[in-house]
Amino acid sequence: MQIRFRDTVLPILALGFLTLSAMPQDDANAGLALRVQVLEAHVQEMRGSMEAQQKAAAALLTSLDAAEEAGFTAGINPKSREILLGAWRAQAKALGSPAKKPEEGKKGKKRSRR
Repeated sequence: MQIRFRDTVLPILALGFLTLSAMPQDDANAGLALRVQVLEAHVQEMRGSMEAQQKAAAALLTSLDAAEEAGFTAGINPKSREILLGAWRAQAKALGSPAKKPEEGKKGKKRSRR
């Protein structure tokens, strides 16, 4: 399962900002600092999880290649085993690819301030 920025980080940030807007202004600075710490912890946790998934996916691809070289696809109904290897490789590649970073701004288009 690939973790996507728009599906995980954005909702967390949105919830954080929504709760901050509901706070009285006196407590906003203290609440903001707390929220930032909580959100940073969540982001670090997600990054660790994504890195672990990428390492596991690389190990899976290596194991699949070794199984194929050792003769996994030989024997009864080899085509079904080739299909399984293909599906597992596709899944491992999807898990191993890093999540796409959001665009930092569209090039060529400038916003004017009013």
